[in-house]
Amino acid sequence: MSKEDTNRRFWILLAILGSIAIVVEYAETMLFPAIPDIIKEFEMNYNSSSWILSGYLITAAVMAPIAGKLSDVYGKKRYL
Repeated sequence: MSKEDTNRRFWILLAILGSIAIVVEYAETMLFPAIPDIIKEFEMNYNSSSWILSGYLITAAVMAPIAGKLSDVYGKKRYL
């Protein structure tokens, strides 16, 4: 494999991983605009709805290292 091919693969991989990071960030923040609808739909106050957001973000934080370990065990290509 030539240096040019390696360099091209590097940039492709970087673009893919960057895209995945953007999708993860979007998924974690898509709950913010939905909070007023959640409050209205379930007839709850703002304090209770903040627990939903906290639980969602805590779950994402806990699952990150678990997902990393699973990708190490089963292989990154298979896991993704």
